[in-house]
Amino acid sequence: MGIGIGMVLSTLIMTGVKINYQMSKSQIEDKARGMGMVYPEEVKVINDKGVSK
Repeated sequence: MGIGIGMVLSTLIMTGVKINYQMSKSQIEDKARGMGMVYPEEVKVINDKGVSK
């Protein structure tokens, strides 16, 4: 019975909360770059396999 009352109370509290996840593309890119994202064009790749010197 205690779990039911808790679920009802939490549902009533959460109905008044509005969650807004609106971010612009530049904000998303800035956040991703802050976490370490890089584009493939920005990475220098050196592949020595199969290359004879």
